[in-house]
Amino acid sequence: MDRQQRESLAGLTKNWPSAMQFDVPMAGYSTLRAGGRAAALIDVHRLSELRRLLEQLHEQQLVFRVIGRGSNILVTDKGFPGVIIRLKGELEQVDLVEASDENSDALETKKIEGGELLINAGGGCSLGNFLTWCAQQGLSGLEFMTGIPGSVGGAVRMNAGALGGEIGDCLHSLECVDACGSTIRVPRSDLRLSYRKAELVGRDRERDIDALIVASVNFRLMRVEQGEIRSRCAGYLSRRKGKQPTGVASAGSFFKNPAGDAAGRLIEAAGLKGRCCGEAMVSPVHANFIVNTGKSTATDILTLMEQVQETVFQEFAVRLEPEVEII
Repeated sequence: MDRQQRESLAGLTKNWPSAMQFDVPMAGYSTLRAGGRAAALIDVHRLSELRRLLEQLHEQQLVFRVIGRGSNILVTDKGFPGVIIRLKGELEQVDLVEASDENSDALETKKIEGGELLINAGGGCSLGNFLTWCAQQGLSGLEFMTGIPGSVGGAVRMNAGALGGEIGDCLHSLECVDACGSTIRVPRSDLRLSYRKAELVGRDRERDIDALIVASVNFRLMRVEQGEIRSRCAGYLSRRKGKQPTGVASAGSFFKNPAGDAAGRLIEAAGLKGRCCGEAMVSPVHANFIVNTGKSTATDILTLMEQVQETVFQEFAVRLEPEVEII
């Protein structure tokens, strides 16, 4: 990023709630607490800001990434040459979609059968805050996501899930913004959802969903007694805490599960629990977690990742694929 581009971005955002930052260490924005520097970082608080920013980035031919809550990413030590975007403010809010609202999704509220309601969540909303809001409102359907880090938008893009459920099970539609700043509504029927993957298959199938920013999501949820929802969430959280490392920096599950097996089982069977590279370690608690035990570098983590992949492949002829996005 050259000086003129920096000045242009600084000028664009100087009166926004959050101004553009430059030369930002990304370790502070990743739950792994590791990573190189980004050329720039911005928190956008409104859809209009996001659209204007993307228009300018497109004009200047600058690359960008949205990182959500930073729970599933690792920026390499060489850094990221573009702009890191985080969705804040209005893009973190959650609301019940009223049937009287003048938009197509709201009008469809009347057509949803079985007592389901439409809930709109901003793409930047943390999963934890979203699930807490749902429990307070007596809205059920996504309790199995309890304890999963990350944002609503990030979870939808990878069809996150746990314990036999996926976030796509309750998905109704998305509002996205493309790289040029144009908004696109994506109904559930235009998505093909599979294990840790979402693809566009409808009229926008020529687009790559990875090139879209999920600004907000409409979910179909059921009314259930609050106590029942809280009990389910507590049960899921207890199961997760008993089997996964806590109190240490990680990105959650590091590898995708191969078909018909579990990455953690393969890694443990290969004798890799506790394997270290620098201060990066395969967790002794759950083998599918790579944790930062101190001041690990991104290179340490990536080297350990490659060692795990190679050892598992040699032992079982299975090539593990990272679930964490390497930037």
